[in-house]
Amino acid sequence: MTKVRTSFFLFLFLAGCLEAQQQYGWIQKAEFGGAARHRVTAESVGNRGYVGLGHINSVVDVLFDDWWEYDPGTDTWTQKANFSGGPRFHCASFVIDNIIYVGTGRDINAVLHQDFWKYDPSSNSWASVASFPGAGRRGAVGFAINGYGYVGTGSGHQNFFRYDPGSDSWLQIASLPGAGRTSAVGFAINGKGYVGTGDIGGPSGDMWEYDPASDTWTAKANLPGLPRMEAGGFVLDGKGYLGTGDDYSSGTNYQDFWCFDPQMNSWTQVADFAGAARRYLSCFTIGNRAYAGLGTSGINYADFWEYGSISGTEEFTQDKTVSVFPDPADQSAEISVENAEGEVSVLVLASDGKCVARQPVVSGKASLDCSGLAPGIYFLQFSVSGKIFSNRKLVVRH
Repeated sequence: MTKVRTSFFLFLFLAGCLEAQQQYGWIQKAEFGGAARHRVTAESVGNRGYVGLGHINSVVDVLFDDWWEYDPGTDTWTQKANFSGGPRFHCASFVIDNIIYVGTGRDINAVLHQDFWKYDPSSNSWASVASFPGAGRRGAVGFAINGYGYVGTGSGHQNFFRYDPGSDSWLQIASLPGAGRTSAVGFAINGKGYVGTGDIGGPSGDMWEYDPASDTWTAKANLPGLPRMEAGGFVLDGKGYLGTGDDYSSGTNYQDFWCFDPQMNSWTQVADFAGAARRYLSCFTIGNRAYAGLGTSGINYADFWEYGSISGTEEFTQDKTVSVFPDPADQSAEISVENAEGEVSVLVLASDGKCVARQPVVSGKASLDCSGLAPGIYFLQFSVSGKIFSNRKLVVRH
């Protein structure tokens, strides 16, 4: 009994150590393939991401109906078939059985739409489905649970509807108990839906959980950070992430990000978004990585970022083709890469995941200038032709 108990506590200790080693942060990727914009639609299917629609609002508004596919393996964008509903922005979307559903939103004439469309990545084609039964709206949230799509809120509404792709029909369900809102964040985790923050006549910080089995909503822990609207969010490893946004439309923009654990009903602050502070950040998840970008702060953005683990046992298996000396480093570190064909580069990431330097490796050699880096632990991410092949830790001390 003593031996079993000792082994059990040793397992917990090792698991805790492994978790403590994990560092999550942001890594910049290739810019979005289309024009910079905000209020776009973003979803993922399999190992590809899809981003499109949206607008630029200035003296003359510009709306888009283009649709782009992102391949994280090659870090490249490819334009696909345009959205059949025409140029519009601030649509709701969800994914069921590898099909992306997109609808509602606003067009160039300020008309709020109810039509819905489905996109099949395998055939690169759009087809119409049953229209959304609620009032036309923009800034609604969408998510999918157990083969059904859920769309609600937007344009100050509280009501919610469930879509059944088998019968191509909608059913009204329980309305969100909190205030009607626009530009909230919505996602699904382990068979439950979550909706929070948004514009309720001002910024909000609430979070609500929807249980489809009982058709009921339950208030959860409020976001500890500043109340906000027009934020971005995604799901990663069974937890919800929410961040950026602003305090009022065209107001102060944020960079902070927070992780919501539905089992603990608690929030933890994580690494700030590594791009500029903004509103209308768009996000999706592929496997154990999240992707986020675009948006606006008055300046429209096309940058794109990956969020995930940048350390830990799996991320730092030894690779004999890479050496870094000395470690710890003082003013500089010499890098050697053997047997790597193509354009090799190394990103230097701080412990919070922010990229602090980018260094090309020419003919397998590079000298990394550490004189401007604050003392601490850094992560070196090596890639060849855009594909990551090795990671290293480097301690800098002066």
